[in-house]
Amino acid sequence: MILPKESQRRACCRILAPRLASAPISRATRNRTGSHSAQVARNSGSGTRYKHDRPLKAVHIGVKLRDEAPEFAGRALDALREPLEEGYITLGRAQGVVVYPAKVQLALTANPCSCQRPAGDAGCGCSAQVKRRYLRRISGPLLDRIDIQVNLEPVSPISLMTPGKSESSEAVASRVARARATATARWADLGLRCNAEVPGALLREPRWRLPPHDMADLTAHLDQGVISARGYDRVLRLAWTVADLLGRDRPHKEEVNIALGLRLRDTD
Repeated sequence: MILPKESQRRACCRILAPRLASAPISRATRNRTGSHSAQVARNSGSGTRYKHDRPLKAVHIGVKLRDEAPEFAGRALDALREPLEEGYITLGRAQGVVVYPAKVQLALTANPCSCQRPAGDAGCGCSAQVKRRYLRRISGPLLDRIDIQVNLEPVSPISLMTPGKSESSEAVASRVARARATATARWADLGLRCNAEVPGALLREPRWRLPPHDMADLTAHLDQGVISARGYDRVLRLAWTVADLLGRDRPHKEEVNIALGLRLRDTD
């Protein structure tokens, strides 16, 4: 069986993860959660030795979920910044330095505050200051590496009791597959697999640069300091993904603003 390049890398990581080595090799995406008591070594994949079954190496080209993220130690969360930015993790030990591939899709969830009342805001007595302090346990540099940041409203009793019409998982999967195929074909000559792997500098080159009028709102947010240069590039990548999902040849102002809106989480 000949595996794609990233599957080969994942297979190598599995060899270094004793509990996974005996499992059959698959192209399927791996998902991992984590314990709130996880320290830096356990969370990022470091340790006293090189050959450890650590989450980041084992979940290469997969999804890493941190539920109730503010409950994790700040240093443990910040240890994820390097793999999110670079796609690998570097371990330095007395014996030398080793680099593991660690391209992960990180998903963080957080309650508005630590009381976590089932009734939501209606049953919460926490002040605005307490809520801000709780959410600030997730550092700004880590949030700057999160492409999509959205607030979810509590589910109402009516919504639970009344079945609604929703798009099927099959339809969503089909649309995502088409978008992914479009992105793969676009960047294939550059050796890239998806929009997330495209360097920001490449998107600013004449061939891929978007017209100024399509970038007006994004540029204004950068000038005003609302987003960073890193955030600017991440919005551009997300805009290309939005365009692919909508079946368009490139992002226009609408797609750029959708991507920008997905990043600008309401913090009130």
